[in-house]
Amino acid sequence: MTQVGAPVQGEVLASRYRLDEVLLADPSAGHALWRGTDGLLNRPVAIELRVPGGAAAEAMISAAVTAGRIVHPNVVGVYDAVDEGKRAFVVREWVDGVPLRDAVREGPLSPNRAAVIARTAADALAAIHASGHVHGNLQPGTVLLGADDEITLTNLRLDPESSPQHDVRAIGGLLYAALTGHWPHALSVYDSGLPDAVHVDGRLLSPRQVRAGIPGYLDALTMDLLDPSVPAPPAAELAAELRRYDVADPDLSPLTAITPEPAVRKPPWKRVAVGVGGLAVVVITALVIAANGFGGPTDDIPASDDPTQGKPHSPSAKPVPLQIQDASLVDPNGDGKELKGLKNSIDGQAATAWETATYKGSPNFGDFKPGMGITVDLGAPKSFKQVTVDFDQPGATVGVYGSDSSGADVSSFTAVSPARLADSTSVTFTVSNAKYQYVLVWITSLPPRDTGFGVGVNEIRVTG
Repeated sequence: MTQVGAPVQGEVLASRYRLDEVLLADPSAGHALWRGTDGLLNRPVAIELRVPGGAAAEAMISAAVTAGRIVHPNVVGVYDAVDEGKRAFVVREWVDGVPLRDAVREGPLSPNRAAVIARTAADALAAIHASGHVHGNLQPGTVLLGADDEITLTNLRLDPESSPQHDVRAIGGLLYAALTGHWPHALSVYDSGLPDAVHVDGRLLSPRQVRAGIPGYLDALTMDLLDPSVPAPPAAELAAELRRYDVADPDLSPLTAITPEPAVRKPPWKRVAVGVGGLAVVVITALVIAANGFGGPTDDIPASDDPTQGKPHSPSAKPVPLQIQDASLVDPNGDGKELKGLKNSIDGQAATAWETATYKGSPNFGDFKPGMGITVDLGAPKSFKQVTVDFDQPGATVGVYGSDSSGADVSSFTAVSPARLADSTSVTFTVSNAKYQYVLVWITSLPPRDTGFGVGVNEIRVTG
């Protein structure tokens, strides 16, 4: 039996808004989202419907009326709100765009693009907070990226139990998601649709520990915004400081060292000023050096007490491929069915691969196991500088461990390079002071594949 007031495709509401296509529907809750057309102004609109209206739709109508007072180019507009008793509906601006959630599923964004998204979101939040309200639902599914990366905040929850500080911390989550493809689930109770942020020994890895090439400033700012012990700045201040920072050239701050130990942090908005000033000094110094005809390295690796420093550097030794004797599987809770094709990962043939099973429900091996990995045997303890893993698709989270004895569990290995997202089909880990016989490539998160999640490892290479 059709519920009284249930919407029908082609129906015109209030003699003006035509229902064209249902986008989302929850019949049990009497709730639906439609794409429609405003017949009076001949423009596309989004129409949220609730059946019945009255008391059941009071919260929806009240939130729409409040949101309608917030006028900002990067906040979705509210055009109309009507309660007819048997049903109620809210008419909003139609935004052509892709949720940030879907964009990062294709791969992490560039640092510059991530910073622009954060800056625009902070500016929009400042307008929302100035109205006396909060967004309350800022996450990768409620940020739309339109043409030319125009950004629109949608689905304002206006939760009275939330706070402006929580909104600002969510910008840290957006930065983390844009830079790594992962979302810090502890930040929000709402499902982002992305895998959880990467942790090692219970500690959240920073974006630079997950992915190389992220400027140090942006990495530190992200972690400060996510750290509850660091006071969150007002959204307007954060937007103003981000506007002063340009990360178009991430090479100005290359990845130099990785440590899971948290650094002593300053409030993030003060960090921005220091970061911008520091970059200015670096650029000016480089120009002065160039003008005087002097050259030299400009990376941010700290100076050492090496007595040879300042002398001409000898050419770096050419990487030497190390011979791999054998491979074995580290598979907690495994049933042995994924051993097939394991040697394909070390056969030197790029066209062959070892593949995981396809896991349902979650990229974290269906929440069935903490991870899975391949151990390669170098025959004896050997020093190595790089480990390269070739996948059949990007999107896996992987780290590198070492040991002098072959173990059946990751706990028997020592981490030599923290886990990071493989944002391409080939990922290389550069390590230092590593000398082990067994090298473990440990995968903790899988990319989407077919009807679930899985990945293939085409080749593992170790060089000394």
